[in-house]
Amino acid sequence: MININPKTVIDFALRQLDNVGYELQRRGISSQVNRHNLAALAMTKQQQVKGEMARYELKLAIQRNKIEKARQQALDTVDGVIEKLPEPIATQVNRAKELVA
Repeated sequence: MININPKTVIDFALRQLDNVGYELQRRGISSQVNRHNLAALAMTKQQQVKGEMARYELKLAIQRNKIEKARQQALDTVDGVIEKLPEPIATQVNRAKELVA
């Protein structure tokens, strides 16, 4: 198994990126390819991903809240119906409710 130091790989990749940027600039194609622009792009994308994750977490929390509210309303409705039932039937229904809820 080959043991590679991650810092060595990163340094190599950055040097190659610098070389590509230099060659492109030398040929008049672009001066925008360099490690600084790459780092800025990576940080921007990282913040974008964090924002998307926060948005999804918020959506999930809202949905959980809606589901919990609907569940509680259903339980309250069932409890109201059970209160109106005769005692022997209410006992049976309460047992069934405990299995489900």
